[in-house]
Amino acid sequence: MRVGLGFNFSVWLLIVSIAIVFVAPALSSGEEDKAAPNMESVEKGKELFQSKSCVACHTIGGGKLSGPDLQGVTDRREQVWLEKWLMSPDTMIYTDPIAKELLKEYFVPMPNQGLTVEETVDIISYLKFEDSEK
Repeated sequence: MRVGLGFNFSVWLLIVSIAIVFVAPALSSGEEDKAAPNMESVEKGKELFQSKSCVACHTIGGGKLSGPDLQGVTDRREQVWLEKWLMSPDTMIYTDPIAKELLKEYFVPMPNQGLTVEETVDIISYLKFEDSEK
C-alpha cells in the first residue's frame, strides 16, 4: 500500500507536536529566574541571534522589519511559549493562536533554524538581557 505525502506530513507534524509537549517542560523550570544573567549564555545567544540571521527580520528596539521588534518579547510571551516557538516555529503556525496571528500580521513564516535546547536557552537569555537593559 502506498502512503501519500499528506499522510507523511501529518505523521511528522504529530510527532513534532508530541515532542514539543515532552521537551518544553525540560527547557524551563517553570519559574523565570530574576537573578543576574549568565553572561556566557547571553553572549552565545547574541552570537546566535546574528549568525542565524535573526537580525535580517528582527530588531531589538529598532522597530518592525519583516518580523516583529523583539524588544520586550520576554515580558509579552511566557518562557515556555518562547522555547516552543524557537524550537519549532514551523509547526506552531498550525497549532498556536499567537503564532497564527503573527503569520497573519507579517505574512512570512519564521523559518525553523534547527536550534538545540542549549541554543534556545542562550537566545532567550540574550533577549531577557536586552529587555532588562532597556
